[in-house]
Amino acid sequence: MIFMFNNLAVTIIILVVLVASALFGWEHAPKKEEGPKTTGKLMKVARNYWPGQYWLAIADKKGWLKEAGLNIEFTDFPDFIQSMSDMAEGKVDVSAFVLFDFMKFRLQGADLVGVINNDISFADAIVAKPGIENITDLKGKRIGLQKESFQEFMLSMVLEGNKLKLDDVIIAEIQAEDTEPFVKGAVDATVTWEPFASEAVEKGNGRIIFDSSELPGLISDIFVFRRKFIKERPEDVQAFVNVWHKSTEFIKQNPKEAFGIIAEIYNKTPGEVEALTRQVKILDMRDNRASFSFAAGFESLHGTARKVNNFMIKKGMTKKRLDSTEFFDGRFIRRLR
Repeated sequence: MIFMFNNLAVTIIILVVLVASALFGWEHAPKKEEGPKTTGKLMKVARNYWPGQYWLAIADKKGWLKEAGLNIEFTDFPDFIQSMSDMAEGKVDVSAFVLFDFMKFRLQGADLVGVINNDISFADAIVAKPGIENITDLKGKRIGLQKESFQEFMLSMVLEGNKLKLDDVIIAEIQAEDTEPFVKGAVDATVTWEPFASEAVEKGNGRIIFDSSELPGLISDIFVFRRKFIKERPEDVQAFVNVWHKSTEFIKQNPKEAFGIIAEIYNKTPGEVEALTRQVKILDMRDNRASFSFAAGFESLHGTARKVNNFMIKKGMTKKRLDSTEFFDGRFIRRLR
């Protein structure tokens, strides 16, 4: 009887200890991390078919934007320039901008702030006629490009790297999409991007003597909000950045499924979708932490912006020295885990 009582007592003590341990563990267990408390208000987002924006369609398809508490209305823009203009005019809340154009809009008074570096282009190129073998051979030659554009900025950086200046070449005003002057021999070289670079090579018997993969970060594509939006709805901006991170990681880990989603939405083949990512590098969290750090080179948005500003001052586009800390906000990237 005493033996049975002792066994019962021991059992009860063990049960009490187990229950107490469970309760203590539950009480002190790390709480599940929750996302930012979003406002639920409408966020109008401009969207283009472009690698750095693939994640938007994927996150929408997967339901991750709604999951994050975001109420997003997409507007698809076939014209990238129009999406930037609409953003500057306040017709949409979020849009991607080429860094050079972003700074031009800033100079025109648009109070815009970059929060994500989406991608960097390897698709921009200088195509030259036979006999022009390298950049130094461009001296004294006639080059077609759009003036006061990122194409002219790219050319200036490339020339500078080869101990030349813009004054050492003759600039002819030509739209980047117009390859006819090059094909017909009106210019000796042209500055453009794919697929027009390949078209100039094929139809104009040209060769690519430089492409932007040789200077990674020279041409960046960034997601931009208006400052007023960030000030009034920082939680929504953070949720947007969080979903971007989740979606870009998904693309890296599941490229076949990701490219299939994009192909279906934009009526492309998965091969076409993937091929574009070889011309445009999709950036991730690690890339962005470098992008928002302070450095003098193209790996930093601040460093690139300074070079763009210097170019704009030389070209007479502005006399103003811009402070990049006023229009790049890296805190949302820094908060990512």
